[in-house]
Amino acid sequence: MSVTYAPHTHPASAEEASSPQYEIPSRRWIDVLLLGFMLSVLALSLDAAGWSPGLDKLAGITAMAVIAATLISFTDFGPLFALLYSVITGAASILFGLSSLATGSATHQEAVYQVIQRTFRWLTDVMAGQPGADSLVFVLLLAILLWILSFNAVWVFFREQRKWQAVLPTGLAMLVNLYYAPVDLKAYFIFYLVAAMLLLVRATLGEREAQWYRERIYFPFDIGFDVMRDAVIFILFVVIVSWVLPSTLMEQDRQMLNPLQEPWDRVKEEWTRLFNTLNYGNAQGPNAASVVFTLSHPLEGPRNVSNDPVMVVKTSVNRYYQATVLDTYLSNAWELRSTVNVNLETAKPPIPRFAARRTITQTVTMLQRTNILMAAPMPVSVDVPASARVIPQGMLPEEALAAETIGVSELAMLISETIIQPGDTFTITSAISFATESQLRSDSTVYPPDILARYLQLPDTVPQRVFDLAEDLAQGYDNPYDIAKAIETYVRSYEYSDQIPGPKPGQDAADYFLFEEKKGYCDYYATAMAVMLRHLGIPARLAQGYATGEYDPISGGYRLLEKDAHTWVEVYFPTYGWIQFEPTASEPVIERLSEQVIPPAPGGRESVLDRPQQEPEENIPIDEEVPNGPSVRIEQGAAERIMSNLGFVFILLALLGLGGIIYALRRLMTAPTHPTKPRMRHFPQEFMDRLWARMLWWGRLLGIPQRPSLTPFEQAKVFAHALPQASDDVNQLAHLYAQEKYAPHPLAEEDLVRAHYAWLRLRSQFIRAWLDKRFHFRHQIAFWR
Repeated sequence: MSVTYAPHTHPASAEEASSPQYEIPSRRWIDVLLLGFMLSVLALSLDAAGWSPGLDKLAGITAMAVIAATLISFTDFGPLFALLYSVITGAASILFGLSSLATGSATHQEAVYQVIQRTFRWLTDVMAGQPGADSLVFVLLLAILLWILSFNAVWVFFREQRKWQAVLPTGLAMLVNLYYAPVDLKAYFIFYLVAAMLLLVRATLGEREAQWYRERIYFPFDIGFDVMRDAVIFILFVVIVSWVLPSTLMEQDRQMLNPLQEPWDRVKEEWTRLFNTLNYGNAQGPNAASVVFTLSHPLEGPRNVSNDPVMVVKTSVNRYYQATVLDTYLSNAWELRSTVNVNLETAKPPIPRFAARRTITQTVTMLQRTNILMAAPMPVSVDVPASARVIPQGMLPEEALAAETIGVSELAMLISETIIQPGDTFTITSAISFATESQLRSDSTVYPPDILARYLQLPDTVPQRVFDLAEDLAQGYDNPYDIAKAIETYVRSYEYSDQIPGPKPGQDAADYFLFEEKKGYCDYYATAMAVMLRHLGIPARLAQGYATGEYDPISGGYRLLEKDAHTWVEVYFPTYGWIQFEPTASEPVIERLSEQVIPPAPGGRESVLDRPQQEPEENIPIDEEVPNGPSVRIEQGAAERIMSNLGFVFILLALLGLGGIIYALRRLMTAPTHPTKPRMRHFPQEFMDRLWARMLWWGRLLGIPQRPSLTPFEQAKVFAHALPQASDDVNQLAHLYAQEKYAPHPLAEEDLVRAHYAWLRLRSQFIRAWLDKRFHFRHQIAFWR
């Protein structure tokens, strides 16, 4: 077997090897692939953790970051330009990548605007001390973090040759996700370790080869194959051994960490407040949560839920357990909008009061980790510290956003201040309706303006045939209740299936269900009914939670499983409030009494909720406890007003960004006038080689002829002929380049300083010439001088 050794003298290779950017081209791409694989494993592990919907977009954003960083790393641009490049490409890639998560947007521009708007809304909430309830912001922040990690890893690996700074931050993020994730992610960490260690081996081998070239040390050209083969064997051995060996933590180590426990608990509490709609479920078996309720619910494809138990509820009425309501239809999603965050411990608003209602108490024992408190419709109070998304009554949606104080408000979503652990129990009170069919049938149809504005909203994308069908179904009926029952009966005739493909992008979900697929699950049944009711002028909305648990004689309560997660319709009746309807074919229809039979209140006393409004024709809900209840001051009103003027903010940011770009260009195009001090702390090896290579690169960009047979001085004449105003600096660079290349002694520091400033002046001339060639800015060039 013959072995080839490096030649004893190899000047070109030695010079290339000493350069920080020297690499065999094929090896560069192998390193790029390894970096991309390592970073993609982090993105995929975050998605596998299931913290929130939408994390599947992170892998694509990570790939874009790796590509963008690779392209800039193999150029001559400096760190400042790379930073600006990273910010611009990162913002575009992240907003474009997450635009599909913006529900109900017809164009990418509208989707991007919605992402930014929801981020501002979340920011105003958390700055006011309220819990954040939008998981899209969590996905956005993770995307930003992954972009920074990915771009930095590629840049420092190739441009700064700091291999540990490229792999360690990603490893730290992997460990945090591995430790706190609600599922087992060890396999992802192993893939990360393999990729990271291979990168470290390859980087170390590259450093050694460069050193051997410089020192004229013999080594086989195929040494890389042998080293990588042995490295793979060693890495696999280390991974297998670390997998098999038990991990133990000595008692003294635990005691050493005890002082950190309290501040760490405070950090976890603050994190829970900022992102309190994430899936914090346990990692094992029945405690793993897969159903998450947020302020936005997309209408998508197949629905896959398990039989894992969620909670046990002791209650006298077993029907619906509400997590949230959704008031805004976006053609392919529902959202809860124009709400106010209120801490119920410090500023509980008075709740609406409607006729024919009775308070009931439910004792809920959670079997999964959660922070969303579920209760029968129209929750009134809860015995654990909680905040709520409230809908102010008597205020139009835009008024609610700008309000500094609110009065009577509906609790639309209850959020625990701390995570409810499996086995924890809380008590919650609701005011459920016992209104009869005759009462609902004869109720007023005079609705408050805020109810009409919020609950008749429909996008322009709903096809006309959906409206035509609604009008056909309403014929022959003269009251909202009978119309709602007719639509409910019709929708229930559709086939139930939770394995539908879902609507195409841009397709209306109600139209898709009613006329194309003609089957679906609860989201689509409820959407179709609510859309048709809204078209007919009847306020309707969606509610989400769980439905119809099975009685468990052992616990004495109703056990609800993940498969019981459900969406239903609520219709507004001015005297009786929100009344539930069941359009889903797989669920039993709601049977209402034809005559009013309401069970007596405890102790034989009449409940204030049973009394009808004094003036129902005015349709003003009355507080249960304080008839003219005090208003609650909302601290984030000013911030919400800022959010309502996002157009001005975007224009301001755009102007600031444009100003920054202009400033950076002017800095690049401004030649230094006082070359007294070097602008670099030290000069790298082959500094003149780099300057000469950059000058030739600009020459190719400007179309200046170049031939390998030309000497540096001959090539300088060609440049001077093309750019007469730069002839002095070109000739100076040529002289110093030839001196460094062929003189027996290296250049002095003052020569390198002169070369540096000559290049800075020359670079400004190149930029002006390129702008003139590319955009014909001959007359505008004076602006940059």
